[in-house]
Amino acid sequence: MSENSTWRKAIISQEKEIPTFRRMLATTSEKKRSVDAEGLVANDIFSKELLMQQKEMRQLNHDIDVQQRRLTRDCECEAENKYDIDTLCSQDILRDRIKAIEKHYIDLKCNFMNYIATLL
Repeated sequence: MSENSTWRKAIISQEKEIPTFRRMLATTSEKKRSVDAEGLVANDIFSKELLMQQKEMRQLNHDIDVQQRRLTRDCECEAENKYDIDTLCSQDILRDRIKAIEKHYIDLKCNFMNYIATLL
């Protein structure tokens, strides 16, 4: 259960950065009055990627909450039900999803920051 709590904190922290990135993108677009077509496409792509990442993070947080309730219920049950296979499998799936979303977020953030640096 503490594993899920740690994941939730990390995802919430990362998700809070996304609006800042979107503002940065909007600001750089406004400062460059003559943004070429390629720049507009790149801005649009990053904007969509940021929104999609935020949506995936919210869904993952929801799924973590569901898992937390399941784990809490399992812990309250008798000892023979404590290690429910479905709960353990769900936890493994969450681990894989958190790894994937964190990797995607780090890659997106790195690419975004490199893109912003080229505009300045």
